[in-house]
Amino acid sequence: MRILLYILIWAAILFLPNRLLTTEPIHEYLGLIFLLLGGIHLVLVTLRLRVTPLNTVNSVMLILLLVVIATGIMISLYAVPIVRLRGLTSIYVHGTHLAAAVLFYLIVGIHAGFHWRVIWNGILRRLSLRIPEGLSRVFDALGILLIIAGLHAFVTTHIYEKILYEHLSFGGIVGTWQYQLDLALIFAACMSAPLFFERLRMRK
Repeated sequence: MRILLYILIWAAILFLPNRLLTTEPIHEYLGLIFLLLGGIHLVLVTLRLRVTPLNTVNSVMLILLLVVIATGIMISLYAVPIVRLRGLTSIYVHGTHLAAAVLFYLIVGIHAGFHWRVIWNGILRRLSLRIPEGLSRVFDALGILLIIAGLHAFVTTHIYEKILYEHLSFGGIVGTWQYQLDLALIFAACMSAPLFFERLRMRK
């Protein structure tokens, strides 16, 4: 059940930043679904909190989640149209929502990376598969390539500007899916970084 929860959370977070692909109403309802799934996960995790790099990431992630949800509700037009802000206040709240959402997306990727080894081993056990020791270097090389690709996508394709101005077209459906690929590469790079961090800690 926990692995299914992780899969659903990842599926939601990968499409949340791309409102051009999902449309505004789906973006808002998807945000509510993510709030439910992410809330369940964070409650399960915080029941056994200790001061660790992962729990530090969890704490930052929780703060950003609260900011994203609070500002999202304030600017909602479809899912929870309660406040309906207007004017400069709406612009400032929308900017805060986007800035927190970008940081939250990156932090979730790092959080997922800390959990990936356990999830991957659980999948292998369920499928009764064993990965040869020699393939670990292949995975290391793949991780490095993902980090490089993610950094390239973040810097050269101006992801932050795209998120800020995502109401504009990025070149039709092809450009929109390219944007989605950039987001996926950035997420994968954030996942790969803590995997290397954990491996370095294990060698000490």
